[in-house]
Amino acid sequence: MAAAGAKKVYAVEASGMAAVIQKVAKDNGFGDVIQVCHARVEDISLPESEKVDVIVSEWMGFYLLHESMLNSVIWARDNFLAEDGTVFPSEARMYACPCSLQTLYKEQISFWDSVYGFNMSAVKQYALKSKMTKPEVCLIPKSDLLAEPTCVKKFNLRWMSEGEVKFFTETTFVAITKPGSYQGLCLWFECDFDGIDYDENGKEIGSLVKLSTSPFSPATHWKQTVVVLGYDADQADQQMELVCQEGLDSIIDLRAGIMNSGGTLDDCENENKQNTLPDDQQKNGCSEQECGNRTQITPNVTSDKISQSGHDNNVEEDEVVGWKLTLAQSDSNVRHYTMAVEMLDPESEEHPIPCYCPMPRCLIITKMLEKEEVVEDDNEVIDCT
Repeated sequence: MAAAGAKKVYAVEASGMAAVIQKVAKDNGFGDVIQVCHARVEDISLPESEKVDVIVSEWMGFYLLHESMLNSVIWARDNFLAEDGTVFPSEARMYACPCSLQTLYKEQISFWDSVYGFNMSAVKQYALKSKMTKPEVCLIPKSDLLAEPTCVKKFNLRWMSEGEVKFFTETTFVAITKPGSYQGLCLWFECDFDGIDYDENGKEIGSLVKLSTSPFSPATHWKQTVVVLGYDADQADQQMELVCQEGLDSIIDLRAGIMNSGGTLDDCENENKQNTLPDDQQKNGCSEQECGNRTQITPNVTSDKISQSGHDNNVEEDEVVGWKLTLAQSDSNVRHYTMAVEMLDPESEEHPIPCYCPMPRCLIITKMLEKEEVVEDDNEVIDCT
């Protein structure tokens, strides 16, 4: 920002890296421009109630919100940004898409079907259950997506409130565009940096830059996040609710087939946990330092007969699938979220309006809404006097 011509830059850094940042600023000739504030942004004050023109923050976490610092950005905006100021990124969007997980199942689940002639089915069932207890951070090939991606949440960073990130739930129905095994729900995000402005002559200047973590874009360290689905052999049509808390501890690259595990879930597991959105203040038997970077999902499956060869939930082209995604921010730590994913029956569940799935009722409602928009556009009157 200093190199781009900023008159003054306040670099806010709460960790010990603050001293290093100050030295880097000096080494690059910006020691007088960049002022490092060694504190949380909530604990600083600007001289003479000064307001800034731009706030830049890389606050995004896995699937956008996990371990994010969005609340701090909103606080800084409300306290330090000028009325005509800009926040970068300016908009953030969360996407979801049904996906196949062939590589993961082949290497870590179906592997147990044949192990030197021994019956390892119990290990296979345990392995599948363990995958269902936490999201996987991984690179999903775009060829494994089974439908068109859907934007499930959008945030305008300039005007959004903290209430918008505290709790939200979104119901989505989509049509399958590629037949395959529906084994997971893939999540990722995109951010816009809208630098477009207009000069005194009305000419557009600047540009809009997009950061994408989707499977269609070059890989980033955020990769994608997958909620792994499992199905009971006795109740294949049952609804499932997956609840995850605090952190993501497995990093898997499905393209390279490499897994790095940051710990086991056993350290944090609460065997008596209720299958509802949990109160984040419940104790799970370990310290925040031990469990703060882990995620737990509790599947709504009571039977041990979980059978998942990778082909148990085949979906066909044009088939409609649905889910409800709920995210609730922790009261004790705003950087932590509880995520619940419930699979929905498109025939019996109520669809949102508008819904862009190909079911007849949704098609009719969408067409009616489009006609209403056309009529409203035709009735608009422009007064040029």
